[in-house]
Amino acid sequence: MRATLKALVEDGRTVGLVVGLLDSDGSRRVFAHGSPGSGARPLNGESVFEIGSITKVFTGILLADMVRRGEVELADPVARFLPPGVRVPSRGGKEITLLDLATHRSGLPLLSDNLPEKDPRNPYADYTEELLYEFLSGFELPRDPGESFEYSNLGVGLLGHALALRAGTNFEALLQERVLTPMGMNHTAITPTPGMRPRQVRGHDRGGYPWPDFDWLTLHGAGALRSTVNDMLSFAAANLSEDTTAVHAALRDALQMHRKSTEGDHGTGLGWGIGVEGGRVFAGHDGRTYGYSSQLLLDLTGRRAVVVLTNSYSNGVDGLDAHLLDATVPLPAASAGLAVATAYRTGGLDAAILRYRTLRETAPDRWIFDESALNTVGNWLLERGAAGDAIAIFRLNAEVFPESPGLHNSLGDAYSNAHLLNEALESYRT
Repeated sequence: MRATLKALVEDGRTVGLVVGLLDSDGSRRVFAHGSPGSGARPLNGESVFEIGSITKVFTGILLADMVRRGEVELADPVARFLPPGVRVPSRGGKEITLLDLATHRSGLPLLSDNLPEKDPRNPYADYTEELLYEFLSGFELPRDPGESFEYSNLGVGLLGHALALRAGTNFEALLQERVLTPMGMNHTAITPTPGMRPRQVRGHDRGGYPWPDFDWLTLHGAGALRSTVNDMLSFAAANLSEDTTAVHAALRDALQMHRKSTEGDHGTGLGWGIGVEGGRVFAGHDGRTYGYSSQLLLDLTGRRAVVVLTNSYSNGVDGLDAHLLDATVPLPAASAGLAVATAYRTGGLDAAILRYRTLRETAPDRWIFDESALNTVGNWLLERGAAGDAIAIFRLNAEVFPESPGLHNSLGDAYSNAHLLNEALESYRT
């Protein structure tokens, strides 16, 4: 385990990570490797990370709890709990229900198109209720609610908002009262407690540069929680237990497959993704913000679980949870762009290009060398204001994939960004 984590960090797949394993006998093991970020305490099971979309699981459990209390029904239209005058889109005579929102079948998009552009690094900080209602009132659904799956941060954020309105409080207070406190999750919160703040790690972008944490104003239910591996292991254990308390009953309700996919033996619970592989039932969710990524996977049949929390925005450790639950499941190859971006941060442009060429020759099976690998790095450099270096990366990509018109367009965009208009036109024509 320690060798695996060490290799992930050294390869540039993440800056740091903490992994928690829950075995079938209830025993727990925690492993950590890498940097917590500048000025932060060393990584351990009490380190505090943003967990992103794993928050959606907690929103689903909150919904299950409110159904059990008779406060709402899964079939209730969400419009019932919003202020008078707010138009919620409908289609084919069907309204969007709470179940539709919890299972990503509302027809709402991933995000609304009216997120404020005040700070692109913190996209939800200024998204008000008024902006949410404005978007809903003007949006036309592309399909009937309940018809098909489309992952929606907006939808689950709306669900959390509606549940809080129904309860007459705010989402954070409601979740704390109904779910987090009953489970003893004292180091899980939207607003870090005084005890959590000294243990917060620092988020990083795909190249390992520091990145600020998210702030949330309205859509908390989609991704606002922070937590620790120790708290998440307690959460996993609660989901696998047979306790009969009210919160445990809500946990079990959320883990039911409320909507089954038409393809394969999988579907969605209330917030959970649920699937069957080799006769075993699994439930899980991943999370990602601009500075962090996270994984939670439960083996409901074997009564085991894995938690992975990292302080990097990347897909470099995607699939680590499944690999740790079953060693026969290989750890997926990662985009070579991660290694290139890390080399750029530590050694500059020449080091980044050398890293790419070396990996293509020596480790083609460990990394993914598709067009997007370098394209992502080039776009990342443009975002950082390094247009000249971005041009060099896009030119390398066009050299490797000369027949791709999309890459020449990306190179043209970079030239345009650097005000090299003749070069931009030539690249666009290629």
